[in-house]
Formats: sequence, structure tokens, C-alpha cells
Amino acid sequence: MIEEIRTLLDSTTVTTGTVVLRLVISFVLGGLIGVERQMRRRDAGMRTFTLICVGSTAAMLISIWIPQTYPDFLNGDPGRIAAQVLTGIGFLGAGAIIQNRGSIQGLTTAACIWVVAVIGLAAGAGMFVAAGVTTVATLFVLLSMERLEKRMFLDGVNKILAISCNTSTPELKRIRQILESKNVYIVSFSYENDYEKQTSVITYKVNVKSKSAYSVLFAEIHGLGYVTQIRLLA
Repeated sequence: MIEEIRTLLDSTTVTTGTVVLRLVISFVLGGLIGVERQMRRRDAGMRTFTLICVGSTAAMLISIWIPQTYPDFLNGDPGRIAAQVLTGIGFLGAGAIIQNRGSIQGLTTAACIWVVAVIGLAAGAGMFVAAGVTTVATLFVLLSMERLEKRMFLDGVNKILAISCNTSTPELKRIRQILESKNVYIVSFSYENDYEKQTSVITYKVNVKSKSAYSVLFAEIHGLGYVTQIRLLA
């Protein structure tokens, strides 16, 4: 039994045995990453990632099988079908990304969807070491590097800071300097400008300490003279 499995693992020919084995390996690897996403209550969970991985493996198997079975088929490029997987998977990744008030969420899940598709392709091509190492590396990034990110941000929390101004030309550089001087780290920002009303709204996604006092920060920003409203949202 063990010798048969080894033979199937080393085989470069698509047979019933290699198809079943590669799909099972793909099922397991995709499921492992899916479990981590499911535990974090992400919309794309275990079922989604398992299906993506298994589907990518099937696409790669078909890519290999067509020129193998029809050697006289001039357009039998083994990489053609598999290449379209990475293009098509972009739609799923885009659907996982959500933008709200200048804050972008779902980038990690979208990246995971792309990586899982690659893992499925590797498993379908018989590159089991590459598929396994990529799976382990992905799980390490998801499980361990979040702690490193939190340390880099001094264990802060992400909030949305919205600043309304009665001018269409606020001093963005000066506002950034104020935030940085108060140890408020800018993750991303968006800028809205209404030229008819001569007003603007600057929305920052910021990382701050959970027990920070904001009165001094708000007072300094308001001291610019054209700030009419400051909102800090969780």
C-alpha cells in the first residue's frame, strides 16, 4: 500500500489514482487554511477555501491530461487552463475586499484566496513539497505574524478619524504632523472635497492606544481654524 502511494506521488502521468490522490491532498491543504479563516469568523471560511483549492487542482489536472491524452492536438498547452485560474480567482478576491469610510477590510482574506488557488495548482501538478511548504508558510503568517503587527503598532486599536473642514484646501501635511506628534499612526486615509460649498472631509484610519486621551489632540486640530467637526469612530 505504501509503495503504491509512493508510486502515485512520483507519477507524472494523470491516471485515476493520481487524480484521487492529488485531489485528496488538495482537499486537506485547502481545508487547513479554511479552518483558520473559519475560526476568525471570516465570510470566506472552510468550505470556500477547500472548494477553491480542489477546483484549482482539478483545473491543473485537466491541463495536464488534455495534451497527454491527445498528443496530436496542436493547441494542447498544459499551462493554458491553469493560467486562467489565477485570472478568474481575482473576482473572488475582489469580492472579499470591503471599503468603508476609508477603511479597507478583507485584504488578508483576498490574499489567502489567491494563495490557496496557487496551492491547488501546485498539488495538481504533483509539486507536493511546494504545496505543503506554502500551506505551512501561509498558516504561520496568519497565526503568528498578527502578534508582530500588534507589537509594531504598540498594541493599539484601529479607529476611524473623520475631520470636517470649512475649506476645500486643508493643510493635510500639518494635520499629519499633529497626529504623528501625538503618537497616532495613520494606516490609510481618504479625502473628499466639495468645491461648491467650499468644504472638505478628511477620513483617516488610525491606530491609537486603547486608553488614549483625545481632548488635547482634538484641541490642537481644532486650533487650525478651519476644522468644524472631529469624529472618532470605532
